[in-house]
Amino acid sequence: MALCLSLLLVLVSAAGCSQVDDLVSGVTATGEFPVDVNGVTISARPTHAVVLSPSLADVLLALGYETQLAGASDQCTQSGLEELPKVSVEDAQGIIDLQPDLVLLDGDSSLSRAALEEAGIPVLSVEPATDRSDFERLYSQVSSAFAGDGAGYDAGIAAAQDIFITLDNINRIVPQDRITTACYLYDLESSAVTGDMFGSTILSYAGVTNVFDSLSGGVYDFETLEIANPNLIFCAPGLKEQIESDSRFADFQAVQQDKVVEMDPSLMSWQGRTVVEAAYEISAAAYPELLEESSPEVDPASEIDSQVSSALEEEEQLAQYGTLEEGNTGDQVLAMQERLAELGYLTAEYDGHYGATTADCVSRFQSANGLEATGIADPATQLALFKEGALREDGTPLPEETGESSSSTAGESSSSSSGEDAGASESSSQPESSSSSSSEGSSSSSGSESSASA
Repeated sequence: MALCLSLLLVLVSAAGCSQVDDLVSGVTATGEFPVDVNGVTISARPTHAVVLSPSLADVLLALGYETQLAGASDQCTQSGLEELPKVSVEDAQGIIDLQPDLVLLDGDSSLSRAALEEAGIPVLSVEPATDRSDFERLYSQVSSAFAGDGAGYDAGIAAAQDIFITLDNINRIVPQDRITTACYLYDLESSAVTGDMFGSTILSYAGVTNVFDSLSGGVYDFETLEIANPNLIFCAPGLKEQIESDSRFADFQAVQQDKVVEMDPSLMSWQGRTVVEAAYEISAAAYPELLEESSPEVDPASEIDSQVSSALEEEEQLAQYGTLEEGNTGDQVLAMQERLAELGYLTAEYDGHYGATTADCVSRFQSANGLEATGIADPATQLALFKEGALREDGTPLPEETGESSSSTAGESSSSSSGEDAGASESSSQPESSSSSSSEGSSSSSGSESSASA
């Protein structure tokens, strides 16, 4: 575990993350109901749902929808679900007794749906993801079911992309000049992570090549494993001792170099933020040279605890933002405009409508802060924008955010120019793609309402 935590610190440093002091609180996405997901019509926002898949429970936690749950299967052991009533997947009557307004399960569930459907309970089956693009499908379906079409769908896509931003960061720092092979064994007979499983994607982003990538169905044979002779063997708890005492594995390089690593199977199957933890564990085991050495004058445990806590907070903060773009309106847009004005990018009046001028300001901010200049305020852009020390167009932060005192701030405008964006007002009838919602025409920080939206 120490290896995983140490690597986490390296990743956060490489990504340029820092503490966010002026975070704009996210608002739960509110989409449209009824919504149809996988042929199931959900008439209203679920408030008393039951989840019967530990992986889907992990997804709900990543999306922040656990407050809409009334129960979970006894296999859902996540700490965030400890207070929920637990029920067996095979206990249809026990599930009915919880009076759910939606039951969520995956294709592997052994539940007999007939009894629930006869009781008038909607039962939604969502298949696990198999790769990166399918990961967005998974999140958009679950989020649409719990938060509605439109905004709910968009929130799901954004959450999936946020997780892969972290996986991308892991992949960037692992060595690219050599191939490291690995596998994950569920048992020593025939069960392993194969190329059609999401676990193989995790292995890839962690910087290792799955020796069973060309296989499918979660089935392997020993001859294939022996020929591949992977650098590392990841396995379920209890298998390491069996592998190291099995004469068939005596010549395997992973055994000879003490590279047999036990990992809980949930790390390879749960598809919430657990996938990030799995990638950390794999990378740490595969590339120990990435680990930072602790100073003998500092207590490594306390230092790691402090920095990891901060790093995990950064991950949670990133997940609170939805993507904003031209046509969006609301409080989150208004807060972004206020920050752009504070940094000197936005000098026109603004009212919470994301118009062409706001898009231009976002693009200029992105360029000045080392981000791709798209004019679209994705979660990474908003996190950078509200970060203390965000750069103005001249490449400097606000003096008060660096601890310096100054009676005036160079490059900042002391007044708004209502004419700059004249004629640039655009229709705000388009649906919002962010997770925020508010009425249009919110007053700007200057205390006036603009007739020409920024």
